[in-house]
Amino acid sequence: MTDTPRSTSNGLALKVLLRVVVSAAVGAALLLAWVAAFQSEKLRTMIDSTNLGQFLLLLVVGLPVALLTSVMLAGPVLWVLKVRPVWPIILLGPVLMGVAQVLKLPDDLSWLAGKWTVQALLAAASYGLAGLISAPAMIKYRAKKTP
Repeated sequence: MTDTPRSTSNGLALKVLLRVVVSAAVGAALLLAWVAAFQSEKLRTMIDSTNLGQFLLLLVVGLPVALLTSVMLAGPVLWVLKVRPVWPIILLGPVLMGVAQVLKLPDDLSWLAGKWTVQALLAAASYGLAGLISAPAMIKYRAKKTP
C-alpha cells in the first residue's frame, strides 16, 4: 500500500458535472447578454432603419462577428472559472445551438416558456452538452499535466 492519493470515479464525476453546469451557466448568460444588447433601443433602431441589402450585409458580417465575440467572451470566463480545456466548449457550444435552431427546437419548446427563456435554456443545454462531450479532452488534459 502506498500513501499516494488516487483519483476516484466520484471525484471525476463531480468534476465533469461541475464542468457541465458551469458551461451551461456561461452559455445561458452569454445568450441573455446578447438578448439584452438586441433589446436595446440603439441596436433596434439601427436594424429597423436598414434596407434589405444593408440587412443582408449585417447578417453576413454581423453574425460571424457576434460568434467571434461570443467565443472571446466565453473563453476567458470559463478559464477564470477553472474549466479546462476551454476550446472544445467555446467551439461546440455555438454549433450545437445552431443545430437546435435548424431543428426548430425553439418552436417545439414554445409551450415551455417565453421566447427568450427557451433560447436561454437551449443555450444552456448546448454549452452544457459541449462540456459533457468534451469531458474526455478534460481527462487527457489533466492526465498530461500531472506527472
